[in-house]
Amino acid sequence: MTIRKKNIVKSCILTGLTVLLTLNGTLLHAQFEHRLFSSNLVFEGKIYYGFLYAQHLELEYYNAHFPSFEISIQQMTFGKHPWERAYNYPLIGLSLLYSTLGNNPSLGQGFAVMPHINFPLFKKKDFTLGFRFALGLGYITRSFDRLTNYKNLAVGSNFNAAVNLMLEARYRLNYYLTLTGGIGLQHFSNGALKLPNYGVNAIQINVGLAYRPFRENKEIDDRFYAPTGPYEAIIRRTIEFNIGGFLGYKNMEAVFGQNFLVYHLFENTFIPWGRKSKIGLGLDLSYDPSHIKILEMSDNPVDNKFKILRPGVNAAYQLAISKIACIVNLGVYLGGKEKSNGPLYEKLSLQYNFSKNFFASVMLKVHWGRADYIGWGLGYKFITKYGKKTIH
Repeated sequence: MTIRKKNIVKSCILTGLTVLLTLNGTLLHAQFEHRLFSSNLVFEGKIYYGFLYAQHLELEYYNAHFPSFEISIQQMTFGKHPWERAYNYPLIGLSLLYSTLGNNPSLGQGFAVMPHINFPLFKKKDFTLGFRFALGLGYITRSFDRLTNYKNLAVGSNFNAAVNLMLEARYRLNYYLTLTGGIGLQHFSNGALKLPNYGVNAIQINVGLAYRPFRENKEIDDRFYAPTGPYEAIIRRTIEFNIGGFLGYKNMEAVFGQNFLVYHLFENTFIPWGRKSKIGLGLDLSYDPSHIKILEMSDNPVDNKFKILRPGVNAAYQLAISKIACIVNLGVYLGGKEKSNGPLYEKLSLQYNFSKNFFASVMLKVHWGRADYIGWGLGYKFITKYGKKTIH
Protein backbone atom coordinates (compact mmCIF):
# COMPACT_ATOMS: atom_id res chain seq x y z
CA MET A 1 0.00 0.00 0.00
CA THR A 2 1.46 3.38 -0.99
CA ILE A 3 1.96 6.26 1.42
CA ARG A 4 -0.82 8.17 -0.35
CA LYS A 5 -3.31 5.32 0.12
CA LYS A 6 -2.29 4.93 3.77
CA ASN A 7 -2.97 8.63 4.34
CA ILE A 8 -6.36 8.33 2.68
CA VAL A 9 -7.27 5.34 4.85
CA LYS A 10 -6.13 7.18 8.00
CA SER A 11 -8.19 10.23 7.00
CA CYS A 12 -11.30 8.11 6.44
CA ILE A 13 -10.85 6.31 9.78
CA LEU A 14 -10.49 9.64 11.59
CA THR A 15 -13.55 11.01 9.76
CA GLY A 16 -15.57 7.95 10.72
CA LEU A 17 -14.53 8.20 14.37
CA THR A 18 -15.42 11.89 14.38
CA VAL A 19 -18.90 11.14 13.01
CA LEU A 20 -19.46 8.36 15.57
CA LEU A 21 -18.25 10.52 18.45
CA THR A 22 -20.43 13.40 17.27
CA LEU A 23 -23.46 11.10 17.00
CA ASN A 24 -22.69 9.63 20.43
CA GLY A 25 -22.34 13.09 21.92
CA THR A 26 -25.68 14.11 20.43
CA LEU A 27 -27.38 11.03 21.89
CA LEU A 28 -25.84 11.62 25.32
CA HIS A 29 -26.90 15.26 25.25
CA ALA A 30 -30.45 14.27 24.35
CA GLN A 31 -30.42 11.60 27.06
CA PHE A 32 -29.98 14.26 29.73
CA GLU A 33 -32.81 16.28 28.20
CA HIS A 34 -35.32 13.41 27.97
CA ARG A 35 -35.77 10.59 30.47
CA LEU A 36 -35.08 7.12 29.09
CA PHE A 37 -34.13 8.55 25.71
CA SER A 38 -32.77 5.08 24.79
CA SER A 39 -36.39 3.92 24.31
CA ASN A 40 -36.25 5.77 20.98
CA LEU A 41 -33.49 3.54 19.60
CA VAL A 42 -34.10 0.78 17.05
CA PHE A 43 -31.57 -1.79 15.78
CA GLU A 44 -32.15 -3.41 12.39
CA GLY A 45 -30.62 -5.98 10.10
CA LYS A 46 -31.37 -6.41 6.38
CA ILE A 47 -30.57 -9.01 3.72
CA TYR A 48 -30.56 -7.79 0.09
CA TYR A 49 -30.62 -9.70 -3.17
CA GLY A 50 -30.38 -8.09 -6.58
CA PHE A 51 -28.41 -7.47 -9.73
CA LEU A 52 -26.10 -4.89 -11.26
CA TYR A 53 -27.83 -2.58 -13.72
CA ALA A 54 -25.65 -1.85 -16.77
CA GLN A 55 -26.61 1.69 -17.72
CA HIS A 56 -23.81 1.65 -20.34
CA LEU A 57 -22.86 -1.10 -22.78
CA GLU A 58 -19.35 -1.25 -21.32
CA LEU A 59 -20.80 -2.38 -17.98
CA GLU A 60 -22.41 -5.55 -19.33
CA TYR A 61 -19.18 -7.33 -18.35
CA TYR A 62 -20.17 -7.05 -14.65
CA ASN A 63 -23.69 -8.50 -14.94
CA ALA A 64 -24.40 -10.71 -11.93
CA HIS A 65 -26.93 -11.54 -9.20
CA PHE A 66 -25.63 -11.24 -5.64
CA PRO A 67 -26.54 -10.71 -1.96
CA SER A 68 -25.80 -7.73 0.28
CA PHE A 69 -26.06 -7.27 4.04
CA GLU A 70 -26.81 -4.25 6.21
CA ILE A 71 -26.98 -3.41 9.90
CA SER A 72 -28.23 -0.07 11.20
CA ILE A 73 -29.00 1.88 14.33
CA GLN A 74 -31.97 4.22 14.14
CA GLN A 75 -33.76 6.80 16.25
CA MET A 76 -37.51 7.34 16.30
CA THR A 77 -38.41 11.03 16.17
CA PHE A 78 -41.06 12.44 18.49
CA GLY A 79 -41.71 15.88 17.03
CA LYS A 80 -39.27 17.89 19.09
CA HIS A 81 -38.50 19.96 15.99
CA PRO A 82 -41.13 21.37 13.60
CA TRP A 83 -39.66 19.53 10.58
CA GLU A 84 -40.18 16.17 12.35
CA ARG A 85 -43.90 16.88 12.65
CA ALA A 86 -44.09 18.16 9.09
CA TYR A 87 -42.60 14.89 7.78
CA ASN A 88 -44.82 12.63 9.92
CA TYR A 89 -42.11 11.58 12.42
CA PRO A 90 -39.42 9.96 10.25
CA LEU A 91 -36.76 7.46 11.33
CA ILE A 92 -33.17 8.70 11.22
CA GLY A 93 -30.12 6.48 11.53
CA LEU A 94 -26.76 5.17 10.38
CA SER A 95 -26.30 2.07 8.19
CA LEU A 96 -23.30 -0.19 7.50
CA LEU A 97 -23.56 -2.05 4.17
CA TYR A 98 -21.53 -4.88 2.68
CA SER A 99 -22.10 -6.09 -0.90
CA THR A 100 -20.34 -8.83 -2.87
CA LEU A 101 -21.11 -7.01 -6.17
CA GLY A 102 -21.05 -10.39 -7.88
CA ASN A 103 -17.43 -11.07 -6.82
CA ASN A 104 -16.18 -9.89 -10.20
CA PRO A 105 -12.34 -9.92 -10.07
CA SER A 106 -12.17 -6.51 -11.78
CA LEU A 107 -14.75 -4.86 -9.54
CA GLY A 108 -14.23 -6.48 -6.16
CA GLN A 109 -16.61 -5.89 -3.27
CA GLY A 110 -18.39 -2.86 -1.87
CA PHE A 111 -18.66 -1.33 1.60
CA ALA A 112 -20.61 1.74 2.70
CA VAL A 113 -21.31 3.87 5.78
CA MET A 114 -24.50 5.86 5.15
CA PRO A 115 -26.54 8.17 7.38
CA HIS A 116 -30.17 7.82 6.34
CA ILE A 117 -33.67 9.15 6.91
CA ASN A 118 -36.90 7.23 6.35
CA PHE A 119 -39.94 9.38 5.49
CA PRO A 120 -43.35 7.77 6.21
CA LEU A 121 -45.65 8.16 3.20
CA PHE A 122 -48.61 6.14 4.48
CA LYS A 123 -49.56 4.85 7.93
CA LYS A 124 -52.39 2.59 9.05
CA LYS A 125 -52.32 0.92 12.47
CA ASP A 126 -49.14 -1.20 12.53
CA PHE A 127 -48.29 -0.79 8.82
CA THR A 128 -46.10 1.97 7.41
CA LEU A 129 -45.01 2.60 3.84
CA GLY A 130 -42.07 4.96 3.54
CA PHE A 131 -39.24 6.25 1.39
CA ARG A 132 -35.66 5.95 2.67
CA PHE A 133 -32.83 8.15 1.45
CA ALA A 134 -29.23 7.40 2.45
CA LEU A 135 -26.04 9.22 1.49
CA GLY A 136 -22.55 8.43 2.74
CA LEU A 137 -19.06 7.11 2.02
CA GLY A 138 -18.48 3.97 -0.04
CA TYR A 139 -15.41 1.84 -0.71
CA ILE A 140 -14.88 -0.42 -3.74
CA THR A 141 -12.02 -2.87 -3.22
CA ARG A 142 -10.89 -2.97 -6.88
CA SER A 143 -10.70 0.33 -8.81
CA PHE A 144 -9.40 1.07 -12.30
CA ASP A 145 -5.66 0.85 -12.95
CA ARG A 146 -4.31 1.14 -16.48
CA LEU A 147 -1.72 -1.62 -15.82
CA THR A 148 -3.19 -4.02 -13.23
CA ASN A 149 -6.97 -3.55 -13.54
CA TYR A 150 -7.74 -2.00 -16.93
CA LYS A 151 -11.03 -3.93 -17.26
CA ASN A 152 -12.69 -1.88 -14.53
CA LEU A 153 -14.44 0.95 -16.37
CA ALA A 154 -17.06 1.44 -13.64
CA VAL A 155 -15.08 3.32 -10.97
CA GLY A 156 -11.73 5.07 -11.08
CA SER A 157 -11.21 5.33 -7.32
CA ASN A 158 -11.58 3.11 -4.27
CA PHE A 159 -13.44 5.73 -2.25
CA ASN A 160 -16.78 6.84 -3.65
CA ALA A 161 -20.04 8.44 -2.69
CA ALA A 162 -22.65 5.83 -1.70
CA VAL A 163 -26.34 6.56 -2.29
CA ASN A 164 -29.32 4.36 -1.41
CA LEU A 165 -32.91 5.03 -2.48
CA MET A 166 -35.55 2.65 -1.16
CA LEU A 167 -39.33 2.20 -1.05
CA GLU A 168 -39.83 0.35 2.23
CA ALA A 169 -42.76 -1.32 4.02
CA ARG A 170 -42.68 -1.81 7.80
CA TYR A 171 -45.11 -3.96 9.81
CA ARG A 172 -44.93 -3.93 13.61
CA LEU A 173 -45.32 -7.48 14.95
CA ASN A 174 -45.29 -6.33 18.57
CA TYR A 175 -43.70 -3.58 20.65
CA TYR A 176 -40.20 -5.01 20.26
CA LEU A 177 -40.13 -6.41 16.71
CA THR A 178 -40.90 -4.89 13.29
CA LEU A 179 -40.77 -6.80 10.01
CA THR A 180 -39.40 -4.76 7.07
CA GLY A 181 -39.07 -5.21 3.32
CA GLY A 182 -38.49 -3.09 0.27
CA ILE A 183 -37.02 -2.48 -3.14
CA GLY A 184 -34.37 0.06 -3.98
CA LEU A 185 -31.26 1.25 -5.77
CA GLN A 186 -27.71 1.21 -4.42
CA HIS A 187 -25.27 3.51 -6.22
CA PHE A 188 -21.49 4.00 -5.98
CA SER A 189 -19.78 6.86 -7.84
CA ASN A 190 -17.00 9.40 -7.31
CA GLY A 191 -18.77 12.15 -9.26
CA ALA A 192 -16.09 12.16 -12.00
CA LEU A 193 -13.40 13.20 -9.52
CA LYS A 194 -11.32 10.46 -11.11
CA LEU A 195 -12.02 8.73 -14.44
CA PRO A 196 -13.32 6.30 -15.55
CA ASN A 197 -16.57 6.82 -13.65
CA TYR A 198 -19.61 5.12 -15.16
CA GLY A 199 -20.63 4.22 -11.61
CA VAL A 200 -22.05 1.05 -10.06
CA ASN A 201 -25.84 0.65 -9.82
CA ALA A 202 -27.50 -2.31 -8.09
CA ILE A 203 -31.28 -2.87 -8.05
CA GLN A 204 -32.19 -4.96 -5.01
CA ILE A 205 -35.06 -6.28 -2.92
CA ASN A 206 -34.63 -6.78 0.81
CA VAL A 207 -36.16 -8.21 3.98
CA GLY A 208 -35.23 -7.25 7.49
CA LEU A 209 -36.09 -7.33 11.16
CA ALA A 210 -35.98 -4.31 13.47
CA TYR A 211 -35.63 -4.65 17.24
CA ARG A 212 -36.55 -2.03 19.83
CA PRO A 213 -34.82 -3.20 23.01
CA PHE A 214 -36.17 -0.76 25.60
CA ARG A 215 -39.65 -0.27 26.96
CA GLU A 216 -41.31 3.07 26.28
CA ASN A 217 -41.37 5.42 29.24
CA LYS A 218 -45.01 6.29 29.92
CA GLU A 219 -43.94 9.50 31.65
CA ILE A 220 -42.30 10.95 28.57
CA ASP A 221 -44.39 13.95 27.53
CA ASP A 222 -42.06 15.48 24.95
CA ARG A 223 -43.85 14.20 21.85
CA PHE A 224 -45.72 16.88 19.95
CA TYR A 225 -48.57 16.29 17.56
CA ALA A 226 -49.46 18.55 14.66
CA PRO A 227 -52.92 20.14 14.94
CA THR A 228 -55.60 18.09 13.22
CA GLY A 229 -58.66 20.27 13.72
CA PRO A 230 -59.70 23.37 11.76
CA TYR A 231 -57.44 26.33 12.27
CA GLU A 232 -56.82 29.73 10.77
CA ALA A 233 -53.42 31.18 9.99
CA ILE A 234 -51.97 34.03 8.01
CA ILE A 235 -49.21 32.99 5.60
CA ARG A 236 -47.40 35.65 3.65
CA ARG A 237 -46.55 34.97 0.02
CA THR A 238 -42.81 34.98 -0.43
CA ILE A 239 -40.19 34.73 -3.16
CA GLU A 240 -36.77 33.30 -2.31
CA PHE A 241 -33.67 34.16 -4.37
CA ASN A 242 -30.51 32.02 -4.13
CA ILE A 243 -27.33 33.32 -5.77
CA GLY A 244 -23.97 31.59 -5.63
CA GLY A 245 -21.13 29.77 -7.29
CA PHE A 246 -19.46 26.35 -7.39
CA LEU A 247 -15.89 25.27 -7.99
CA GLY A 248 -15.67 21.82 -9.56
CA TYR A 249 -12.78 19.43 -10.18
CA LYS A 250 -12.37 16.93 -13.03
CA ASN A 251 -9.58 14.36 -12.99
CA MET A 252 -9.02 13.51 -16.67
CA GLU A 253 -5.43 12.27 -16.53
CA ALA A 254 -6.47 8.96 -18.08
CA VAL A 255 -7.84 10.83 -21.13
CA PHE A 256 -5.90 14.09 -21.49
CA GLY A 257 -3.06 13.69 -19.00
CA GLN A 258 -4.22 16.61 -16.85
CA ASN A 259 -6.92 17.84 -14.46
CA PHE A 260 -9.35 20.74 -14.82
CA LEU A 261 -11.18 23.22 -12.59
CA VAL A 262 -14.77 24.05 -13.55
CA TYR A 263 -16.38 27.40 -12.64
CA HIS A 264 -20.14 27.46 -12.21
CA LEU A 265 -22.44 30.41 -11.36
CA PHE A 266 -26.12 29.94 -10.57
CA GLU A 267 -29.34 31.64 -9.49
CA ASN A 268 -32.50 29.93 -8.22
CA THR A 269 -35.84 31.64 -7.65
CA PHE A 270 -38.36 29.76 -5.47
CA ILE A 271 -41.96 30.19 -4.34
CA PRO A 272 -43.57 28.00 -1.62
CA TRP A 273 -45.43 24.87 -2.70
CA GLY A 274 -46.99 23.41 0.42
CA ARG A 275 -45.36 23.41 3.84
CA LYS A 276 -42.22 21.47 2.90
CA SER A 277 -41.44 22.24 -0.73
CA LYS A 278 -40.67 25.11 -3.05
CA ILE A 279 -40.68 25.28 -6.84
CA GLY A 280 -39.19 27.77 -9.24
CA LEU A 281 -36.77 28.55 -12.05
CA GLY A 282 -33.00 28.70 -12.22
CA LEU A 283 -30.19 30.11 -14.36
CA ASP A 284 -26.70 28.65 -14.83
CA LEU A 285 -23.44 29.74 -16.41
CA SER A 286 -20.46 27.36 -16.44
CA TYR A 287 -16.91 27.42 -17.80
CA ASP A 288 -15.28 24.00 -18.28
CA PRO A 289 -11.71 24.08 -19.77
CA SER A 290 -11.87 20.36 -20.58
CA HIS A 291 -14.25 21.26 -23.43
CA ILE A 292 -11.31 22.89 -25.24
CA LYS A 293 -9.45 19.56 -25.25
CA ILE A 294 -12.55 17.67 -26.34
CA LEU A 295 -13.10 20.02 -29.28
CA GLU A 296 -9.43 19.88 -30.27
CA MET A 297 -9.57 16.07 -30.39
CA SER A 298 -12.45 16.32 -32.85
CA ASP A 299 -10.48 18.74 -35.10
CA ASN A 300 -12.59 21.67 -33.97
CA PRO A 301 -10.14 24.08 -32.26
CA VAL A 302 -11.36 26.91 -30.05
CA ASP A 303 -10.13 30.36 -31.08
CA ASN A 304 -12.08 32.19 -28.35
CA LYS A 305 -12.52 30.72 -24.85
CA PHE A 306 -15.84 32.53 -24.41
CA LYS A 307 -17.29 30.09 -26.93
CA ILE A 308 -17.18 27.26 -24.40
CA LEU A 309 -19.30 29.16 -21.86
CA ARG A 310 -22.49 27.17 -21.28
CA PRO A 311 -25.53 29.20 -20.18
CA GLY A 312 -28.61 27.24 -19.16
CA VAL A 313 -32.14 27.63 -17.82
CA ASN A 314 -33.86 25.08 -15.59
CA ALA A 315 -36.88 24.10 -13.54
CA ALA A 316 -36.00 23.97 -9.82
CA TYR A 317 -37.43 22.09 -6.84
CA GLN A 318 -36.43 22.47 -3.17
CA LEU A 319 -37.25 20.17 -0.24
CA ALA A 320 -36.40 21.70 3.15
CA ILE A 321 -35.45 19.68 6.25
CA SER A 322 -34.51 21.99 9.12
CA LYS A 323 -31.38 23.90 7.95
CA ILE A 324 -30.73 21.50 5.06
CA ALA A 325 -32.33 21.87 1.63
CA CYS A 326 -32.29 19.24 -1.13
CA ILE A 327 -32.45 20.93 -4.55
CA VAL A 328 -33.07 19.34 -7.95
CA ASN A 329 -32.64 21.25 -11.22
CA LEU A 330 -33.67 19.94 -14.65
CA GLY A 331 -32.42 22.21 -17.41
CA VAL A 332 -31.54 22.86 -21.01
CA TYR A 333 -28.39 24.53 -22.36
CA LEU A 334 -28.83 27.77 -24.29
CA GLY A 335 -25.38 27.80 -25.87
CA GLY A 336 -21.82 26.47 -25.81
CA LYS A 337 -19.66 25.12 -28.61
CA GLU A 338 -19.10 21.67 -27.03
CA LYS A 339 -22.31 19.64 -27.40
CA SER A 340 -21.26 16.00 -26.95
CA ASN A 341 -23.31 15.66 -23.73
CA GLY A 342 -26.51 16.82 -25.43
CA PRO A 343 -28.75 19.81 -24.71
CA LEU A 344 -30.14 18.62 -21.34
CA TYR A 345 -28.58 18.54 -17.88
CA GLU A 346 -29.50 17.80 -14.27
CA LYS A 347 -28.15 19.14 -10.97
CA LEU A 348 -28.53 17.53 -7.53
CA SER A 349 -27.56 19.76 -4.60
CA LEU A 350 -27.44 19.68 -0.82
CA GLN A 351 -27.56 23.14 0.71
CA TYR A 352 -26.81 23.95 4.34
CA ASN A 353 -28.07 27.30 5.61
CA PHE A 354 -25.54 28.26 8.29
CA SER A 355 -27.14 31.70 8.76
CA LYS A 356 -30.24 33.58 7.70
CA ASN A 357 -28.70 34.75 4.43
CA PHE A 358 -25.62 32.60 3.73
CA PHE A 359 -25.33 28.94 2.79
CA ALA A 360 -22.79 26.32 1.77
CA SER A 361 -23.60 23.73 -0.88
CA VAL A 362 -22.31 20.66 -2.69
CA MET A 363 -23.62 19.89 -6.19
CA LEU A 364 -23.45 16.97 -8.61
CA LYS A 365 -23.76 17.91 -12.29
CA VAL A 366 -25.25 15.11 -14.38
CA HIS A 367 -26.07 14.40 -18.04
CA TRP A 368 -28.73 11.69 -18.36
CA GLY A 369 -27.53 9.78 -15.30
CA ARG A 370 -23.81 10.16 -16.08
CA ALA A 371 -21.89 12.29 -13.60
CA ASP A 372 -19.97 15.22 -15.05
CA TYR A 373 -18.40 16.76 -11.93
CA ILE A 374 -18.93 17.60 -8.27
CA GLY A 375 -18.86 21.24 -7.22
CA TRP A 376 -18.45 22.89 -3.81
CA GLY A 377 -19.76 26.38 -3.30
CA LEU A 378 -21.10 29.25 -1.24
CA GLY A 379 -24.12 31.44 -1.78
CA TYR A 380 -26.35 34.23 -0.56
CA LYS A 381 -30.13 34.10 -0.27
CA PHE A 382 -32.81 36.65 0.51
CA ILE A 383 -36.59 36.49 0.75
CA THR A 384 -39.10 39.13 -0.29
CA LYS A 385 -42.78 39.26 0.68
CA TYR A 386 -45.44 40.41 -1.73
CA GLY A 387 -48.77 39.79 -0.02
CA LYS A 388 -50.60 37.55 2.35
CA LYS A 389 -52.98 34.63 2.14
CA THR A 390 -55.51 33.42 4.70
CA ILE A 391 -55.92 29.63 5.12
CA HIS A 392 -59.03 28.27 6.88
